[in-house]
Amino acid sequence: MDLFFGEVKQVPSRAFDDDEEDLEAPHIQYEINTVLKKGMEDHILKCSTVIIACGNLATDFCETMFWSEKCSEAGVIEVKQEREISIEDTGDFRPRQPQPSKLFITPHSVLVCCTSRDVTPIIATQFVQKLFSVIETSVCVMVLSSHHYGALHGNYAPEGEDNCVVHSLCSPAFPGTPVYPSLPQPATLDSVPAAALTECIVNQRPCVAYPVFTETYSTGDLDLVVDAMKKVFHIEPFLKAAASLQDNSKLCQYRDRNMREETLDRYM
Repeated sequence: MDLFFGEVKQVPSRAFDDDEEDLEAPHIQYEINTVLKKGMEDHILKCSTVIIACGNLATDFCETMFWSEKCSEAGVIEVKQEREISIEDTGDFRPRQPQPSKLFITPHSVLVCCTSRDVTPIIATQFVQKLFSVIETSVCVMVLSSHHYGALHGNYAPEGEDNCVVHSLCSPAFPGTPVYPSLPQPATLDSVPAAALTECIVNQRPCVAYPVFTETYSTGDLDLVVDAMKKVFHIEPFLKAAASLQDNSKLCQYRDRNMREETLDRYM
C-alpha cells in the first residue's frame, strides 16, 4: 500500500463560487408508528426473546433462516415523513419513500424485527422506543448487525475460514456471557444497535449486541457470515431460536433466489 505525506491544501472548485452560501439540508421530520395486525398484541407479549436485525447481511440472515410458513406476520414499524419531499429539497424527481420494518413471530415465540435501511441514526432512538413499547421489560433482546470492516479502525482479524469477525456488547442485565469478545476501542456502534443497547441499559432490560464485520461483501452470498451468526444462538436465552436454524435448505433457496455478484469493500 502506498503512503503519501505532505501538506493538504484546499483547492477552489469550478463547480460553484467560493462566495456562494452552503446549501443546508432540508429539515424533514418523521413520524414513526407501530402498526400491528389484529389480535397480534397478545402474541407479541408472550414472546420470550426479541431479535433486531440491522444491515443487509443481518436482515438477509433473519429473513432467510427464521422465516417459514409457520411464522406469523405481526405487523410493521412505519417511518413516514411529516411533509412530502419536493424536488427543491433533494434534486431528485422521484424521492425514495421510506420502507417499513417487518415484524414476525417464529413458532418458538421469538419476535424478529428486520430493520429497514430507511431507519437512519437520527430516528433510531424513536424507532427503538416504538418497538420496545409493545414488548415486556423482561424480554431479552439481541441486536444482530452487519458492518463494513472499516468501522473497526484497523482492529480487523478474521479467524478460521470465516471472512468475518464478530464482537459483542451487552447491558448489565444480560444474564449470560456473550459468545464473542467485547468490541475493541476505538470502534463504536451507532444507529439502531447503539439506540437499542442504550435503551436497555437505561430501563434495565437484558440485551446483547453482536456486530458482524466483513472485509468484502458479495451480493446474494450469505455464506460470509451464516456460521458466525448461527453461533450466537447456542446459549440461553436464545436456544429456542436456534431450532429454526437447522433447516439448511433455506440457505440453498436463498442462493437460488439471489445470484452472486462480487463487490469488494461494499458498505453493509
